[in-house]
Amino acid sequence: MRYNNVLLVNPSYSGSRVKVVFCAGLGYIAESLEHAVINYDIIDLSSGTSYEYFTSKITEMQPDLIAISMMTYRYKESYAFINTLKNDFPQIPVVIGGAHISLMRERVLYDCDDIDFGIVLEGEETLIELCQGTPIEEIKGLIHKKNDIVVYNGDRPFLKDLDQRPFPKYKKFHLDEIFNKDVNALPIVSSRGCPFGCTYCPVKYAIGRNFRARTPENIVIELKYWREKGYRRFSFADDNFTLMKERVYQLCELLKKEGLTDLLLSCDNGIRADRVDFYLLKLMREAGFYRIAFGVEAGNNKVLTALKKSETIETITERVQEACDLGYEVDLFFLVGAPTETLEDLEDSFRIALEYPIAAAYFYNIIPFPHTELYRWIKENGRFLIEPDDYLDFYPILDNIPVFETPEMPLNVRKKAFKKAFAISRITQRRSWTKRLSHLRILAPWVAYIYTAPFFQNVILRNRFLNKIVYKIAKPLLKKKKSC
Repeated sequence: MRYNNVLLVNPSYSGSRVKVVFCAGLGYIAESLEHAVINYDIIDLSSGTSYEYFTSKITEMQPDLIAISMMTYRYKESYAFINTLKNDFPQIPVVIGGAHISLMRERVLYDCDDIDFGIVLEGEETLIELCQGTPIEEIKGLIHKKNDIVVYNGDRPFLKDLDQRPFPKYKKFHLDEIFNKDVNALPIVSSRGCPFGCTYCPVKYAIGRNFRARTPENIVIELKYWREKGYRRFSFADDNFTLMKERVYQLCELLKKEGLTDLLLSCDNGIRADRVDFYLLKLMREAGFYRIAFGVEAGNNKVLTALKKSETIETITERVQEACDLGYEVDLFFLVGAPTETLEDLEDSFRIALEYPIAAAYFYNIIPFPHTELYRWIKENGRFLIEPDDYLDFYPILDNIPVFETPEMPLNVRKKAFKKAFAISRITQRRSWTKRLSHLRILAPWVAYIYTAPFFQNVILRNRFLNKIVYKIAKPLLKKKKSC
């Protein structure tokens, strides 16, 4: 069976956690279809497109395959969407890709019977083979059904030479409707894979442990392409952007040589402190990097060891100080309530968050994902407070809703810990914004207080229309950032 007309779908997600989801992975899929000369279009329901428009698009386009990228967050909602879709268009097969299917595998097709195919891990080549009519049982990375039994054909070997994979150009994504160029950073994926074994992290199950990276020359080609189209803000979405330090050194030198230091570059997804040094941070700053995030996770070596982070707190704090001294906007990521962590241990995290002149410290409700060591420990010790099927759906990563407990932090203690952690986070953000708005004098702390308030962050700024108004008003009030 060949599929010559593919409709790509980015589903909507209700609730305040996510409003608009920009999917770089779907961009790679689209580019691969185009290079394989397979007709496609895309509907982004997360940007506000109605279901009625979606169905009219299907009627007009007459796709013979609908491909949906899916997160685990609100997966029950996505299942219901697929059920409705198949009820309206039962003749069109549905294939899903993305983090959810890579994490949950065969179970997804059992839980949602209206899904015909699932694509695990890297999806470009798997989808192309499916569209080109390769026999179903021969397609690696594909989940399908045979006589009402769900069958997985096994993992596909990872792509080794990422330079051979065309970068996304988002030709049919309506970027102007999604992106505010003055505020939003376009994601750049310069590597894939994570070789580390942190107990809590599901990334290796979603993208693999085999680290592969694009060359600096290839990355610069992508940056130049978007610069010519008027884009200046870019965020490296890698899980380990600086893993190969020499590659980043070469990239920075190339950015300077090509005159691209007017770009605003960031590492918002977090980097490891042990994979940078002062000289690399300095060179990155000179090359246009202005914001970086460190995955600190815990405030002392005891908890870091328990998390199998393979870093020391001494290295982390040294890099944080150096990054601040170099003028970066620095964000710090912490976890709350890992096994062995006590309230006294958490105070070490609070101290680090308040000690340095950072932009923000974020404290996350640690979420146990299936297959991780953390998940197995909680299950074996009977410590779940909420069933995984439920918490994975609403994903309370920034909510005071503990999903498990430990001997060191039972439920009542965890709730107090989260309350204080979220308060510390707001303090760091208000302090940073008060400094950035210091030219407003007496108004600075008041504006910072309003801007960092939960309602303003979770409601006002997540509304596309209000977001544009806010930043249009705020832009002349902001000075050029020179330090964190």
